[in-house]
Amino acid sequence: MTVLMTVNQREPLSGAQCRVEWQGLRPGDDVRAHLVTSSGARLTFPGEQVPGLRQQPWSENAWLLDADALPAGWQRLDLVIAAPAAHPLALSLAVRPASPAAAEQVLQHPGLDAVASTETAVLSLARTAEGYAVLPQQVPYDPTRDPWGRGGVAPQQVEVPPPLREATALAGHEGLVASGVPVTAVLDLSASMRPRLVAGTVASVLTAVQALAAAADQAAVSVVAVSDRTHPPRQLALADDPEEFLRTWTREVGLATGARAAVSAGAGQPGLVVIVTDQAGAAAAPGYRVVLTAPEPGRAVGAAAAGTVVVPEPRPDAVSLVRALAHASPAT
Repeated sequence: MTVLMTVNQREPLSGAQCRVEWQGLRPGDDVRAHLVTSSGARLTFPGEQVPGLRQQPWSENAWLLDADALPAGWQRLDLVIAAPAAHPLALSLAVRPASPAAAEQVLQHPGLDAVASTETAVLSLARTAEGYAVLPQQVPYDPTRDPWGRGGVAPQQVEVPPPLREATALAGHEGLVASGVPVTAVLDLSASMRPRLVAGTVASVLTAVQALAAAADQAAVSVVAVSDRTHPPRQLALADDPEEFLRTWTREVGLATGARAAVSAGAGQPGLVVIVTDQAGAAAAPGYRVVLTAPEPGRAVGAAAAGTVVVPEPRPDAVSLVRALAHASPAT
């Protein structure tokens, strides 16, 4: 029986012995298993010998795992990848049946995008009250973060849509936002922003903000619109289309001559705030400010003053925007 696993959803194993097969690896990819003990110590395979885990003979991208043979005191086994370039990959587990008459259980990871020079968590194995279970993941690996929640509440982890995965992993790797922190976008929806709305620039920026929310384990971005007044916030879920979201909202509220209150509206919001405006001369505000300028051929998205990123492109890529935010220290 083959089961397609769901990210962040536990899947019980029908037995202790299984074959772990990495799929879609490319030259230079480094796959590892970190065995974490209750004391916080770690063994890293294949660099170190880990009882119960070995390379399958004559197969470059497969391991043999016997959970019953793992060292005493182990807490979880984290499977991770470090890749020199971004690309998709997956992983499957073929679990040996407990009895000859039973069918083999095959668990298939839904897939993830590795991010260049970032260690990405793919799967975690742990003992449960019923036996053993695995937890598929697709986030930057943090050895101090226990996805099983032992010793406290497990961090909420959200399903990250494929188009956001690379930007999300980069945001996590750069430490732009911590888990559990709310993320707010404050949009200048004054009449002067119409060309950037029509071109899709604002929607593209919102896609990058969705990636920040995903890196913070938030299921949605809180969006505050400001024109001649401040409009009540609306939720932009990770799977929502920002362009359709903006189209619907602007149809309802219209585009009025603005009161230039976007910065002050952002100052009162909790967590990480990203202000999106075309006002380059506005005063700095806590968090980040993304300034949309007229298109300039040959000029790319980049950091400017403290906490400010300038976007001279009609449709900036989410990854390049997240990278620019990482180079712009947030204003305080």
